[in-house]
Amino acid sequence: MSVKYEDLQYLESEKKSQGFTDDSKFQRDLATLRTTFSNFTSNTTAEVQALKSQGGSLQEMITSLKAEVESHKQELQAARSLNDKVLSLESSLENQLQELKAGYSEMLLRVQQLVKNLNSLTCKMAALKSNGSQNNCCPTSWLEHEGSCYWFSSSGKPWPEAEKYCQLEDAYLVVINSREEQDFVQAHIGSSYTWMGLSDLDGVWKWADGTDYETNFKNWKPGQPDDWQGHGLGGGEDCAHFHPDGKWNDDACQRPYHWICEAGLSKGS
Repeated sequence: MSVKYEDLQYLESEKKSQGFTDDSKFQRDLATLRTTFSNFTSNTTAEVQALKSQGGSLQEMITSLKAEVESHKQELQAARSLNDKVLSLESSLENQLQELKAGYSEMLLRVQQLVKNLNSLTCKMAALKSNGSQNNCCPTSWLEHEGSCYWFSSSGKPWPEAEKYCQLEDAYLVVINSREEQDFVQAHIGSSYTWMGLSDLDGVWKWADGTDYETNFKNWKPGQPDDWQGHGLGGGEDCAHFHPDGKWNDDACQRPYHWICEAGLSKGS
């Protein structure tokens, strides 16, 4: 508002010089104008003070935010440094783990060889004690039956790994040649699905020891083998296993089933 107090005084003196007759009305208007001006001045002063106060608070807030941002920067730098240390530690642990795995594999091979040597020694001692009447025997933890030795696993592996395991033991996945051998094996497999040495990986069913499939004993479940493609593991069903009831079924070779190794009695000599 551009009206000044001096202007009000000028208006009053001007009124006197001109001889206005309506003095009381003019006095009231002048008083109202003075009051309005006084209120405007007071309000303006209060608003200016409020703005100054808010400006101070805003500056304090900006200073606080700057300090908080700086603190977060330091925390982020510390977190990055910690992450680098963690990555370095993970790399070091991975290297150590690889070394341990390599050492374990070597140790496992040595233990397996020691077990073979112990089994051979046990068999030779049995032959000496029998004065030569017992020239062959099965290793410890293997079962002897009708001139063969059988080992039943307590864990699961895919068919190719189970076959490799038996080969390392100078054996092969079990081959069933008769109802009598089928009954013996069935009595020891319990409730587990168990691999046998029968597969058609190249499209023709074959036994692991070369026994002719077509003329040999068979014990398939009704409708099997069916080479089912819907199991979601890729391909069909190329490996045979025992059901807990002893019946045979073809399945995907990747499944981790129990297995049975078979070897001749000469394995222990």
